[in-house]
Amino acid sequence: MSNILHRLGRPSRHPSLPPYDFRRALPWTAFVAILFWLNYSGRATLSPLLVSVERDLGIGHAAATSLLFMQSLGFCIAQFMCGFLLSRVLPRRMTAFSLIFSGAAFLFMPLAQSLNVARPIFFAFGFFAGFYFPAAMSTLSSLVYPKDWGKAVAVHEFAPNVGFICIPLVAQALLLYLPWQGVFFTVGLSLLCGGLGFAVFGRGGGSHAAPPSFRGVHDIVWNPATWALMALLTISCIGEFSVYSILQVYLVQDVHLSPEGANVAIAATRVLTPAAVVLGGIVADKKNPYVVLAGGLALHALALALMCLPSRFCALPGMGLQAFAIALLFPSLFKAMASAFPADRQALVMSLTMPLASLLSAGVAPMFLGWCGEIWSFCAGLAAVGAASLLSLLAVRLLARS
Repeated sequence: MSNILHRLGRPSRHPSLPPYDFRRALPWTAFVAILFWLNYSGRATLSPLLVSVERDLGIGHAAATSLLFMQSLGFCIAQFMCGFLLSRVLPRRMTAFSLIFSGAAFLFMPLAQSLNVARPIFFAFGFFAGFYFPAAMSTLSSLVYPKDWGKAVAVHEFAPNVGFICIPLVAQALLLYLPWQGVFFTVGLSLLCGGLGFAVFGRGGGSHAAPPSFRGVHDIVWNPATWALMALLTISCIGEFSVYSILQVYLVQDVHLSPEGANVAIAATRVLTPAAVVLGGIVADKKNPYVVLAGGLALHALALALMCLPSRFCALPGMGLQAFAIALLFPSLFKAMASAFPADRQALVMSLTMPLASLLSAGVAPMFLGWCGEIWSFCAGLAAVGAASLLSLLAVRLLARS
């Protein structure tokens, strides 16, 4: 009965248990957002440290970004597994497990004095971090009624966008006192503490996902909306993570800033992204999310074109516009997913679509951009991402029809 009332958006007979109205759910939604901030900080900390890593290990852009590929390889394997495990493990427990063990992996980072040691550590971190997202999205959706999903996702998406402001500044500050391995060790401790805190105090995620079946997987795989969603997730994650991952070396090499100045510029150009998330969440709930998706992708392509121009007066505003455009997309994207698939299948949908999207956006695309920067220039890689953004408008059309 409680599941039926949840779908209808009516109050539960157990007022102390979720789902709640949005105002009452906000503290618990914010708690999950803090966990996402920690999870994303761990995944994104390498970017502002790339110059230090390259100098310390004596490697180039392509070798340095191979660490991101190892991280994303472990990440996508775990995401695929997570959709099947959530039929047996509660999402709340899976979320805490992900934070605790991904943090523990980074505690071994002081041993990373060579590329061969760093790669398995990044793989282990990515593997445990990969269990977070499907479990956390199930936990998040269980906290509120369907009419408030867009706003809940907007609160959740505050995490990476605030992280993009904080991470370069925090990493630069820690580098004054610690080697880059010590920065990762500190991030690992934060992840470990956050996971333990959620294990004790967290709410939501108290019901198992529907057990996967051949018919369920078959129906999802043959649904055109699945492929449209995967294409949009891929280009959105490329814009959010891949572009961010090479910004420091891009600014040092192509825009001729110092490493310290590059980290400050990265943080400064992202100050409006939290506002973009709020705007995207409100519009996703009140207007057509597909219009937001189409507009955001077009704006993203324009921003990348500005970043390709050989002038810091174009590159820096382009960076800000690029981050703003991507932040607009995610609330509408997950609202569209919630409209296309039933709640009990969404964890499985995420586990089938996110692994490939993550491997491409957090592994292959950063390596491609790093290769472009090493062999030619970063502008060539950014132009390719801009072209892919425009092609993704076809996926928006397909998802809207589905």
